[in-house]
Amino acid sequence: MTTESTSPRTLGAVMSSEAGFESQDTPLRISGFIALILALVSGFATVALPMLAVGVLAILFAMFALRKTRPELGEVTPVGTGVARLAIILACFFGACSIARYGSKHQTLGAQAEYFARQFVRVASSGNQIYANELQKSYVNRYLKTMPLELHYRNEKLKQKQESESMGMGSMPEEEDTTVADLAKYPVDHDWVLWRPVRIYNHYGRQKAEVILAADESENPYRLRIELEYLVHKDRGTSEWYVEVATPYHERLVAESVL
Repeated sequence: MTTESTSPRTLGAVMSSEAGFESQDTPLRISGFIALILALVSGFATVALPMLAVGVLAILFAMFALRKTRPELGEVTPVGTGVARLAIILACFFGACSIARYGSKHQTLGAQAEYFARQFVRVASSGNQIYANELQKSYVNRYLKTMPLELHYRNEKLKQKQESESMGMGSMPEEEDTTVADLAKYPVDHDWVLWRPVRIYNHYGRQKAEVILAADESENPYRLRIELEYLVHKDRGTSEWYVEVATPYHERLVAESVL
């Protein structure tokens, strides 16, 4: 009859190595596996930039897992350090990809918005208020390409005039877009200057861009602020910009202090 001795390797001994207690077994760095999970989750940063914070957290956990072992343990390599190194590589890779994608997207959208804004200014400078009005509509509200716009707008003005006369209000003054009237003072081929870099931003889930063009590079030139929105056709899958706001640009006055 033999008596079995209790094995010195217990779960408490293994788990205690993460907390820094002395153990006779190979230390287990659980933080390395946590870092790997966080690094994999940080892959969503390619579609949601705030997820970069998860990648930073993964690197912190991995650095904690790669801390030095206690001298009395000798040259023993803790379990989980290799996983921690892999977590650092994945977190850096996903972070670099997401930043590159974000920068490329903003550069592409900014170039498209600037091009469309210049085309709008070109149309407005020609004095064609009808087409300038169409460019300020989304694709849902625009008239068809086969629609004779000049005839349609002329009939609309005539109809409004008849309605105002029937109500005894006399002839109503024609509404004129002052921005288009200001742009008509410049030649069509006028070289407009980009006053500052195009600002790309999101507003309640809507992709927008702000383009500010100046008539020249003088100290106080005429400046135009154009706010555009990026739309995607639900049926065709194509995308386009449309001018939401076109107005002269004015510096915002901010008080130095509030009494």
